[in-house]
Parts: sequence; structure tokens; C-alpha cells
Amino acid sequence: MRTRILTILAYTGAALTLVVAVCVPFVLMGAFSNAVAHAGLHIDAAYSGGTVARTIDRGRYTIVVYQPVEPRLLERIEPFVQIVFEPAESLPAHVSDEIDLDGDGRPDVRVSFNVPADANAPLRGDVTALNATYISLTNVAGESFSRMVVRAGKQIVVRIPLHEGPARR
Repeated sequence: MRTRILTILAYTGAALTLVVAVCVPFVLMGAFSNAVAHAGLHIDAAYSGGTVARTIDRGRYTIVVYQPVEPRLLERIEPFVQIVFEPAESLPAHVSDEIDLDGDGRPDVRVSFNVPADANAPLRGDVTALNATYISLTNVAGESFSRMVVRAGKQIVVRIPLHEGPARR
């Protein structure tokens, strides 16, 4: 009799342990999500492109200009400025825009690229610097975090590297 009771208790304990093990992640997921949300974590600017500085309306599409991104202590990226053309499906077949990146009313770069009809086709473009702060790029695609012209979903992301030193002042 005693062995039967011990067997029933052992199987009941095992079943309850299994139920708790299966339910705990669902119960604690909310607590973990809240803890992460309140921890102040955010995606690094090297990946997100930084914070939006302004939006330029071009009628059929918009150009979102971001604030310059500086590398942090151990990051191996060049300083850059990100601009985003959206929506990609509203862009003309050939885009050539002069864009004011620093908000002083004068164009700083000329960005030009062809928009392929196939969204999965590779995208290449040129950036011509109109002042000494920025670096010109020729036939660039997605070479690095700081130098790119790529399609990301319904957006075309362009990152323009900045000169280091006195040219930026």
C-alpha cells in the first residue's frame, strides 16, 4: 500500500512539475517584456541610422534625413549620415536629388540611383559631395554600415560617410 501511495505521489509531483515548467515561460514572458521595456535599452545608432532630423516632401515620395552618427568607443564604423527615400514603389525609375543634410538651406550632396522594377534586384548608386563635410561615393551598394545604397522593404536607405577632422567643423 505504501509503495502504491508513493508511486501516485511521485507521478503527481512529476505531472505538476511538467505543467509548471510548460506554463512558467508564458506567465513570466510579460514580466520579462516589462523589465526589458523599462530598462531603457535601444538599438544602437550604427544599426538604426540614428534619430530623424527632418523630412523632405518631394510630392510622390519623401526623404527622411537623420542626424549624423558618430562611432562609439569600440565601434569600427566611419561617422555617417543616413537618408531614407520612401515609399520605394513611388520613386521614379531614376532618382537624382540634391539634399540639404545639415539644415542650412544649401544642398550638401547629390544622390542618384536607378530603381529596378524587381524589388529583389541589386541596387547601386552614386553620392556626390557638394561640400567638404561629406565623402563622395561611386557605384556603391551595401559595402559597409557607413557606405551604402540598399533597398530595405519599402524604403531605399542611403548612408553617406563624413570626413573626419577639420572639414566637419
